[in-house]
Amino acid sequence: MNKRTSTLVTALLLATTLGWQQPLINVSAATHAKTTKTVKTTGAAKTKAAKAKAIKSTSTHIKLQGASNARDLGGYVNRHGQKIKAHRLIRANSLSHLTKADQTKLVKTYHVATDVDLRTTTEQKMSPDVHMAGVKLVKANVFKSFGAFPDFSKKGAGAKMMEKSYHDAVTTAQGRKAYKSLFHQLLINPKGKAVLWHCSAGKDRAGMGTALVLSALKFDKKAIAQDYLKSNTYLAQTNKENLQKMEAGWKAQGKEVTPIVVENFKAQNAVKMAYLNTMYKAIDAKYGNMDNFLHKGLDISNTQLKQLQANYLTSAK
Repeated sequence: MNKRTSTLVTALLLATTLGWQQPLINVSAATHAKTTKTVKTTGAAKTKAAKAKAIKSTSTHIKLQGASNARDLGGYVNRHGQKIKAHRLIRANSLSHLTKADQTKLVKTYHVATDVDLRTTTEQKMSPDVHMAGVKLVKANVFKSFGAFPDFSKKGAGAKMMEKSYHDAVTTAQGRKAYKSLFHQLLINPKGKAVLWHCSAGKDRAGMGTALVLSALKFDKKAIAQDYLKSNTYLAQTNKENLQKMEAGWKAQGKEVTPIVVENFKAQNAVKMAYLNTMYKAIDAKYGNMDNFLHKGLDISNTQLKQLQANYLTSAK
């Protein structure tokens, strides 16, 4: 394989796999794995359950031509019955290919005032965010760079790589600095405006950032998981094409595309509860629990937490 071909293959793998773009498989079944167990409720418990059911908790998929995994978290209801205000908290994938119409929708309809880019500096240089008029760009890379690419011919390599990245995102000074920056922007963003945060695929670094933000807003792990796993749905179609490119890049290196290789690509491109749970375990091991991590790991005070909740949540019902 000549030098030019090798370079192109390496760039492709960085963009599609190390860049964590477009998860492929749908693992929504994971959210239903334990739904067969029934629990009897009576009296006050039934009344409480009925009230909770009456309060619809859902986000809005923002349909953009240049970014398939964007959503407004407005509408989610936390464990205290407080709802996230609409057009205030938005997560997304790469903003490098936004059309004029996309930009108008984000700025005019969703009131985006701050764009927090969680990607590496290399990704930011290779595919810079489209500049949106009136929107402040904040670069807060979770990783300085990506580590050595694993051997995907070995079973389980993809999942192990992903789990390590989720561990490192919350245990390294670089990762914590990036998420501190995200929270800082949430605290200083103009009143009535939205903060948008994103990475390449909008599923891992942005997904962890969302988990931290929702935790600060008093959401439980079940609600956080339901949002986290939506990336598999929103990115599924794109990943069918993405997987083909990854396989082509692998073949161009003269390597055989075995079932193990394909499974590693899928594991690396999907979001799985095993990955998010790795983040939770890393936080618990070092800080004891999520509250301690928010306070000690991200230096967020109780006053700031209350400010975040006041800024982004409605009053409890």
